[in-house]
Amino acid sequence: RLVEDAGHELRTPLTSLRTNLDVLKRHPDIDSEARQQILLDIDRDTAELAALVEEVVTLAVDRHTDELAQPIEMKGLVTAVAARAARRSGRNIVVTGDTSVVVARRHLVDRAISNLLDNAVKFDTSNNDIEVSISGGKIVVSDRGPGIPESELDLIFERFHRAVASRTLPGSGLGLAIVADVARSHGGDVFARNREGGGAEIGFFLPTAEKHVE
Repeated sequence: RLVEDAGHELRTPLTSLRTNLDVLKRHPDIDSEARQQILLDIDRDTAELAALVEEVVTLAVDRHTDELAQPIEMKGLVTAVAARAARRSGRNIVVTGDTSVVVARRHLVDRAISNLLDNAVKFDTSNNDIEVSISGGKIVVSDRGPGIPESELDLIFERFHRAVASRTLPGSGLGLAIVADVARSHGGDVFARNREGGGAEIGFFLPTAEKHVE
């Protein structure tokens, strides 16, 4: 099903890319402004294809990993992932919460947290802090972006779903679907809601181990 869905999603940027290249071939004397716009469209389509292929390959590889589940102290992992995301984006990311311990595959949980942070950074252009809270195996990433239309709250974790507001932004439509796959493969789940005062809270929870790190 993944390959079938990916093939369907690849058609749109590929068709656009072919069309734009054909226009450039057939109209070599096109004016500079139109040419520049076409080149920008080609650049966007290429970036979309690259992101999509990268996410599909990553998802396929992650599903076949031999990594074993191990106890993970969530605050330590979240803090490390948040520091990496902050360096990459230049945003301030604040982590608070307890030292819940879950038993999971570390690489996959790392990816899920990273995808949530990338999503928040992409949609929140306010330059406010991105907030991450940890409680009993539950991770919540909060932003002050535009929020999520009520009609899309149940759709954002579906593969290749792109919210109307995000269709001009880079992305594969797989980031939150990967979060859902990771959570559910460990016996957890995902959730999304709008924040009072604007923005969104998106996260996941995993079953906790019996003891916490002191």
